[in-house]
Amino acid sequence: MKDPVDYSLVEQYAPILHFHPAEGDFCCYPCDAEVTYHLFKDDWSKFEVDMSPNELDPNTPCYYEVWDDLSMIQIRYWFWYKYNKFPNAPFGKGQHLGDWEHVEVRIYKNADVTIWLLSNHLSARLTALPSGYTLPNFAYESGIITDNHVHAVVALGSHAHYPSFDSKPYCAARIFCDKFKEGGLDWYTENNLVPIHETNFFSYTGRWGDKDAPRSPTNEYNNRERNAPLVAPLRDTEK
Repeated sequence: MKDPVDYSLVEQYAPILHFHPAEGDFCCYPCDAEVTYHLFKDDWSKFEVDMSPNELDPNTPCYYEVWDDLSMIQIRYWFWYKYNKFPNAPFGKGQHLGDWEHVEVRIYKNADVTIWLLSNHLSARLTALPSGYTLPNFAYESGIITDNHVHAVVALGSHAHYPSFDSKPYCAARIFCDKFKEGGLDWYTENNLVPIHETNFFSYTGRWGDKDAPRSPTNEYNNRERNAPLVAPLRDTEK
């Protein structure tokens, strides 16, 4: 991993997040991971349910990491939430401490194709320019993209990402589904980008909370191929 030669590229592709209008009342907005890490790095058992903040701070850090090789530039943008709360799920299903979410962009140098992978529970949703390009085992979805900024629609409480308000939501047991809706707050992450290798938590690879909490962004689980193999893009009809 290394910084790009031109930092403006990271700004140019930074995602725009669109939150559900009820996010602040239902759960929580992203916040500064450094604060959480400082408070609990010595004893994560003290990190308990905290569904805050209930207001979006536009100055919240968006952490990023970059890989650059002969075939592509790969940028992953990370967002930290203190809690994950899945709507209407019984018996506390889909609720856990900590919630690291991300949006990844793959800029292919020799194909004039860009692919975005938006974290969605344990998988991801994919959109691309030109439209119709995809990766193995992914279905292309039409997305909202403005000047290389993908618009990530954030599901209520679970913070899963969707490339469009018309996307088909993830459902557990075919009954309990993600909820997303227009009219909420927007977060322009390009204004507060922080390289993850300059954070105090960069060397920490454990879970951010208890055994059900997410692994650190720098854990091997979140390696370059976490979302998809490092392969060339293909047309959706070629899969």
